[in-house]
Amino acid sequence: MQGPELAEGLDAYLAAVRRPGPLPLETARLLADRDAHRIALAQPKGMTVADSHAVGQGRETPLRIYRPAGEGAQPAIVYFHGGGFTTGSIASYDSLATALAEATGATVVSVHYARLPEATPRAMLAECASVLGWVARMAEVLRIDPGRLTVAGDSAGAFLATNLAAQSTGPTLVCQLLCYGAYALDANLAADDPGLPRPVIEAMVDTWRACSARDAEPLALDLSGMPPAILLTGEHDAFRTEGQAYAARLRAAGVHVTERIAPGMCHGFLRALAFSEPARAAMAWLGESYREQLARTH
Repeated sequence: MQGPELAEGLDAYLAAVRRPGPLPLETARLLADRDAHRIALAQPKGMTVADSHAVGQGRETPLRIYRPAGEGAQPAIVYFHGGGFTTGSIASYDSLATALAEATGATVVSVHYARLPEATPRAMLAECASVLGWVARMAEVLRIDPGRLTVAGDSAGAFLATNLAAQSTGPTLVCQLLCYGAYALDANLAADDPGLPRPVIEAMVDTWRACSARDAEPLALDLSGMPPAILLTGEHDAFRTEGQAYAARLRAAGVHVTERIAPGMCHGFLRALAFSEPARAAMAWLGESYREQLARTH
């Protein structure tokens, strides 16, 4: 079967991040961080970037904080990176977080949460919830407005973000930004996605299920009372139909959804910003949609 016709620049991006054959997890993590410069973006003028840690639950969670140019208390986005719950870091997803801060004009706090299999799903989500609460408590020091707080994530990070948005405790959220998310964790996906081959999906789902078995009970998602959602996916994304089904579930629960399917795009395409004008256009749409949601809320 002929492969999908990808949008401009994605072939170059995939060549920059592709690894030869299956690798041990430790090796894959190290190489992704080591080679993050291959997809890096120049830091926008006036933006400041600082590394720090959120303290909670007897541990420190590494953070990278991106503050666009501007005075006063900015809106804030707490961002959870992708990587199939097992890889990904604030280093390997630096370009996406940089662009998100520039496009939205918000301070972005990128979270390096504990990954599987070292963590379990419930422990991972509890850590992310703790960081979200820390960001709200540190609003004055961070120079952010705790009344304009958003969660965001791509791929596995979108799953974490939407599960945080569903929690009845914690800070009030303006919206949730969800990019080509894995919501049902379905290994039986039919899309021909060069950015996310089927063996990778199957390995991710198998790891999730094995780690979830170590939890006392599985995660449950209550869609009632969730903040508005902005969903972005790609035409060739392996999780596209899963994302569309999730958007329909949100609407059925009374949640306002803004949705876009980017033509010619595969899974993970927002990391291709250094190579692809269509990826940059999708990020611009994400920023515009976010600003419009802020205007509706305030």
